[in-house]
Amino acid sequence: MKLQSIPALVLTLVPAIAAQPPLRIGIDTQATEWILSLEGGGQVCDRAGKPLLKLAPDEKLRIWWDSRGLSDPTSEYRIQVGKPHSTAEAAALMKRLKELGEAPDKVKVPDADTWRVLTGHFREAREAEPVLQKLQDLGYEELWVASEARPSQPRKGRALYAITDRYERRSLPLAGVWLKPVGELTALQGKGRYRGKVEIFPNSQGRLTVVNTVDLETYLRGVVPKEMGAWEFPSLEALKAQAVAARTYAVANRGKRAADGFDMGDTVADQVYGGRDGEQALTDRAIAETEGLFATYGGKPIQALFMANCGGHTTDVAHVFGGDAPYLRAVSCYPARPLTLPYASGVAVTPEAQQPWLSWELLRLASVALPPEWLSGERLGKAATFEDLTGPVRILQQRLALEARPLAREGHLVLALARAFGFHRIVEGQERPQDAAYFLPPALPEDRLLAAFLTRRGVVSASIWNGSDPITLRQALQVLGRLWQELEPFTPGEGSLLLDRQVRRKRGGPEPLPLAPGLLLAEEGPDGSLRLVAKSDIQVGDRLKWIPGEEGPAQVLVRRLDPDGAAWDRYNPTAHWRVEYTEAELLATVRKRVNVPGIRDLRADYNDQGRVLDLTLVDTKGAPHRVRGMHIRGLLGLKDNVFRWLTVGQGAKRRWIFYGRGWGHGLGMCQTGAYGMALEGAGFQEILQHYYAGMRLQRVE
Repeated sequence: MKLQSIPALVLTLVPAIAAQPPLRIGIDTQATEWILSLEGGGQVCDRAGKPLLKLAPDEKLRIWWDSRGLSDPTSEYRIQVGKPHSTAEAAALMKRLKELGEAPDKVKVPDADTWRVLTGHFREAREAEPVLQKLQDLGYEELWVASEARPSQPRKGRALYAITDRYERRSLPLAGVWLKPVGELTALQGKGRYRGKVEIFPNSQGRLTVVNTVDLETYLRGVVPKEMGAWEFPSLEALKAQAVAARTYAVANRGKRAADGFDMGDTVADQVYGGRDGEQALTDRAIAETEGLFATYGGKPIQALFMANCGGHTTDVAHVFGGDAPYLRAVSCYPARPLTLPYASGVAVTPEAQQPWLSWELLRLASVALPPEWLSGERLGKAATFEDLTGPVRILQQRLALEARPLAREGHLVLALARAFGFHRIVEGQERPQDAAYFLPPALPEDRLLAAFLTRRGVVSASIWNGSDPITLRQALQVLGRLWQELEPFTPGEGSLLLDRQVRRKRGGPEPLPLAPGLLLAEEGPDGSLRLVAKSDIQVGDRLKWIPGEEGPAQVLVRRLDPDGAAWDRYNPTAHWRVEYTEAELLATVRKRVNVPGIRDLRADYNDQGRVLDLTLVDTKGAPHRVRGMHIRGLLGLKDNVFRWLTVGQGAKRRWIFYGRGWGHGLGMCQTGAYGMALEGAGFQEILQHYYAGMRLQRVE
């Protein structure tokens, strides 16, 4: 992969993002009590810092808000009219709605320079139906019943208490408390441990708000591993890109939740934050090595949006949140030219196209006990002989330190193989004639208990006892390989290919993969089928499986053809997905957002990358319900807007089968794609410049 030239970093102070004060992170707003402890003990103070109560090390304290059974709802339902609008469009729409007798207002879209226009205040979604129907009859499209935060004023006359381990109740100031540990950490039971300042205070809904105040870099230590953990994405450059994006997003969105008493929450609505318990060593390093770096456009921090998986291609901000941020443009998540490393087989490989006879048992035998030239469909299709199997059996007996029992030349060949490894000794007293009659045909003349055992264990297919044709060499070797697996279970080594020809096992670090000179090379298809190949240009990031020979180096190397293809974002379980609904299930899902009598049809408009930009649901009365952007996946309960569907059956028996890819809104940096780029050698600067077109990295000292 040819890396693009990267502009030199600007190291001068940037006034727009200089002198960052600490961040206030909302940990919770819903509970009415908390159980906590302070590392090394400490003080419970009022919010001005005056000590109120001393805690010993490991002592637990319960903070309880006496709500007297009264709590305001934290949310209400409102009708959103249309897509996000520009300032002028929102003003014009609000004017028209006021002329209709509505009392609309507008809400800023946090991640774009656009506005949502809302009208009505409803305790339940069904109460919005009359206004919704009125607006539909007047020709308004894309109406959405949305759950919104409900503004309210604090009630008076309640009380805040602290209850100690000794069940002593101490009154606390109504304004709340500040927790000051002797050590670094405040532990909140059921939530985690937090550095920095932790405050607990009542909110307007009659519950308790918990706020953790930390400096920006400490905040990132709890964010980056939660958004893009080192276990899932063990690449320093990808994690550095995430660190810069998270740092930039935090600064650009400071004060986003000011009405709630903090800057941002700790969920996916802002950035997931795990406090001290979320921290990881590799993400700490990524944060430290990018300290002070921000992604900017025009000298200001960008809205550094990111998502788990972009479905092969990101989209423009105009299709999701509206507006026109030039750095949030659609980009491909495929390399222009996949980076591959050539591998060649060290033995002659037969050119048979399908090779349906190949199996892991045969590959394992070929690594130790079977001449590779035997892996030929023509040879394996011939009748097996005792002479063919004598050598492989002897090799395995020696490997397993078993008695060198000769392969008996009389009777059924499969039973002779089992006896050569001593399996006839374990069936007496365990296998029953009734089970043999259940598994086996009546005509099988010999050792029915042993045959039943082999069938029950899956060593032998039940059909093998019914055949009148001689056992083929492939069938016999398959049995031999499974007998070996019974006595010496084996799982192939597995790891992803790295740029330097090392491999990384799951949740492990890079390690070399030595290959034997007589390497046998194969490929595994998405369906699990295997085929031998003379050479393979293996894409960096592909998963490899290997079987070591007796000397240690891999004797057999298998490239797994990734079911998710060649994209950078193929390393996420949601790279492709399938969701199936019954008619009733889909209708119930839709009714969480739009009240419809039933579903007649769905109609979609797509862009060139298969992303649904505009969806119209036609209900059973023929009325259209149009949704766009973020609402599309929400309406259907899907992970992303990149999908197509099939329907099977009719009426109430109809089933909807959605096939799609990606997970998220599709804007900005694809986290899995960033990892894929890093695997192919891209640095964090190139990753950020790919996903945020035209951005510059600037440093604040």
